[in-house]
Amino acid sequence: MRRTESGEQEAVIEYCGYRGIEIVHIPNEGKRSARYGAELKRLGMRKGFPDLFLPKARKGFYGLFIELKRDVKSKPTKEQLSWICKLNAEGYLATVCYGAEAAIREIENYFKEKK
Repeated sequence: MRRTESGEQEAVIEYCGYRGIEIVHIPNEGKRSARYGAELKRLGMRKGFPDLFLPKARKGFYGLFIELKRDVKSKPTKEQLSWICKLNAEGYLATVCYGAEAAIREIENYFKEKK
């Protein structure tokens, strides 16, 4: 069975729900009409913005952004990499994760207490 990015993201959301971790999906993907796409752009949607946000400060970061890719064959766009750099420069932890397992590991590390 072919894995989809949506399926991988659903697994991450389910994991966070089970753990009681607040997570937000930024709906930046999908096909839209030119008219609706222009409206969304006027309303603030930006190309390449990460898929997921965990609005919880930890380890000196303001929050965690994840750009989720289905697997290592899926490459981030230049706009996605640009947002990752901008968000990291502003004090967030922003990263690209390849698959649900990698994203869940990143989330676990983000919430892991220092010993």
